Amino acid sequence: MSYSKYGTKTVDGTVSNRTLQDVLTDLDTEYSTGKGKMDEETYKGLRKAAFESEYTPSSFNMDEFEGLLGKLESSKMKQQRQKSVEGRRDIMTGGLAGMLSNF
Repeated sequence: MSYSKYGTKTVDGTVSNRTLQDVLTDLDTEYSTGKGKMDEETYKGLRKAAFESEYTPSSFNMDEFEGLLGKLESSKMKQQRQKSVEGRRDIMTGGLAGMLSNF
């Protein structure tokens, strides 16, 4: 048997759609009741494969990640620039208000 995110591929090649919890429950049952049929190393390997297929992304596109990271960095720089402009504007406004209060 092999385990994947989309189901369990059986020995005859058919795929049954099951949740990770179902797969783990079946593995635990098979291991505890038929200890002679499945050794501990195989049991741990199958559990690990089931978890990895569920929680590991099937592919990772580094170019897409770098593009998104670049967009995030440029957005942060724009925000910082805008914050600086507004800060200078507030300082000038405060100075002008102080000068006008003297009249």
